[in-house]
Amino acid sequence: MQFGLELHTPVSHRAAGVVILNAAGDLLMVRETGVSPSVSAGQRQKAGLWHIPSGTVEDGENPQDTAVREAWEEAGVRVRLLKFLAAYLGHFPDGVPVLRHAWLAEALPDSTFRPALPDEVTEVRFVPKAEFDALYDARLIRMHHTKLFYEDALRERGR
Repeated sequence: MQFGLELHTPVSHRAAGVVILNAAGDLLMVRETGVSPSVSAGQRQKAGLWHIPSGTVEDGENPQDTAVREAWEEAGVRVRLLKFLAAYLGHFPDGVPVLRHAWLAEALPDSTFRPALPDEVTEVRFVPKAEFDALYDARLIRMHHTKLFYEDALRERGR
């Protein structure tokens, strides 16, 4: 039996995002804006790093709505969620746990592919697999979960 507090992992932070692939299997990614005096220390740690459009699940918000909102805010993409891919438990550099959710999604015709929040995101584009692998090896992908979500989406697409 799996009953007991010692088997529970409390999670106070949740995040959600989208994985959008083009016909070639390239991944839509965003690159965090560089350092400016107005950004927090946490934002400065992310400067220049790449990730899927994703962000914090706000109080009272469900993860699906977060994924849709973040796609618009960070990438200027209106999306339709196609399929839940996965949820991965990780932690921030300070050790605080975070549960990250992602959906395979498609971009809708009214997408601009320009961030609605240009102070947070400096670039939005599709990244080919070989370039993604090089960015990952160079530690320019913000989190390992991005790689896992990309692999999940490629597997799903191949079904």
